[in-house]
Amino acid sequence: MRATLLIAALALSACSTLLPGPRTTDATTTLIAADAATALAVGERMTMTVQTPRAAPPEGEDPVILMQLRHQDGRVMQFDESNHAPMHLMAQAPGGPLAQIMGLFGEERPTLYGARREDGASAFFCGADGPAAVGYYRANDGDVRIVGLREEIAFETLADGGMNALPYSPDRVCARLRFRIAG
Repeated sequence: MRATLLIAALALSACSTLLPGPRTTDATTTLIAADAATALAVGERMTMTVQTPRAAPPEGEDPVILMQLRHQDGRVMQFDESNHAPMHLMAQAPGGPLAQIMGLFGEERPTLYGARREDGASAFFCGADGPAAVGYYRANDGDVRIVGLREEIAFETLADGGMNALPYSPDRVCARLRFRIAG
């Protein structure tokens, strides 16, 4: 009888370790508008949550990192970090195309996120459809910049096989937002 109870207890404990649990680490930040233009565009406050996987991805794969922006009125926009394709990595290089679009010309390295179109999401900047992508940069002093892009940054293949970013029209930037971190 004791052996049966022991085996049952071990089986249940083994099953409980296989049950799905939290697979991500969430970092939530409250962003406060740093200028009047940002406050007018998105309000005084916005919440940003970044979800990163707890476990390392399988070898050869990049982690799926999600960013969610939540307006005070409950509207939500979601984005995936563009960390997979070589052109995405080139776009995010220090002094690269995204840094230039964002007005960063030093060694700053912004992060590019592509929009996720999901049911129930409703844009609150860059029009009713929201941006196709956003650039995100956080300075050491807590200054946060988010730039909405109407289209992804495009690249061309050069004759030598290298890649070069095509010029990005300022008309394709749909939002330039500046925040500071609350707290």
